[in-house]
Amino acid sequence: MSLKHVLMIATGGTLACRETGRGLAPSLTGEQLIEFLPELPKICKVVVENPFSIDSTDITTADRVKLAGIIRENYDLYDGFVIAHGTDTLGYTSALLYHMLRNLNKPVILTGAQKPIGVPGSDAERNLLDAFRVIRAGYVGVAAVLHGQIIRGNHVVKVDCESMNAFRSINAPLAGTIDREGNVRLDIVPKLGGEPEFVEDIDSDFVLLKLVPDLDPSIITFLSRYKKVIIEGYGSGGIPIRLEKVVQKLIHSGTKVYVTTQCLSGSVNLDKYEVGKRAEAMGAVSLGHRTIEDAIAAIQCGEI
Repeated sequence: MSLKHVLMIATGGTLACRETGRGLAPSLTGEQLIEFLPELPKICKVVVENPFSIDSTDITTADRVKLAGIIRENYDLYDGFVIAHGTDTLGYTSALLYHMLRNLNKPVILTGAQKPIGVPGSDAERNLLDAFRVIRAGYVGVAAVLHGQIIRGNHVVKVDCESMNAFRSINAPLAGTIDREGNVRLDIVPKLGGEPEFVEDIDSDFVLLKLVPDLDPSIITFLSRYKKVIIEGYGSGGIPIRLEKVVQKLIHSGTKVYVTTQCLSGSVNLDKYEVGKRAEAMGAVSLGHRTIEDAIAAIQCGEI
């Protein structure tokens, strides 16, 4: 069987970092990254593109749209795509690409690392090789590959800033695993139909508000400048009674209000409690089981 032809898109992040004297900063190109992977030529044929090299904290929606554009422009030229990315905002990028790149019949795999490549104890080499292995195994669609886990793109959440096992698949089972020997087991392969579709219009006119006890209602008044507001509520969701009037005024002004939960897993259910039913009655929209990353991406792509 011939080797798959893969485009690796290097964006910086911890795996590409080196010490600068002012802290870690991305320094290595994609070509330099793959020099640490002597096994790679046996797995895939790889071409590298370096659109930017930054800490993922600095990656914007415009940068994510640029990544989607690179995939679109090269879609017919390669069997799959690997995006080397910083871990801090990897979940946001994977979610937006998941919603922007629809009906894919090829893999788009994001990966990163908790430690720079080449340093003792780094997870970068394993994660990068595993990303290419997942492509070889025939995965289809957008996913993240980290610490032996394959996570569908719209369920990726970073839950730990220190552990090597920093990511979880929230509200969905893993799509598969990769063992220490590099053997891939695919438990879920998305069944996609139709022609690939690339979403072009991205709306970033939204804001996220996290509820905290005794939040000043006047803060919500200032949110009317946004077309969409996501309220990160408690538990199953709802609007505190002391905030109802300003939220209702916000909705009546034409702003769409969504409700999600601060809980890591589980689902918003506005029909469960009175506070939820009142929120639903005033026009707030439940985001259900979506993670924050997935909800933002779906809103940006106009799906909800």
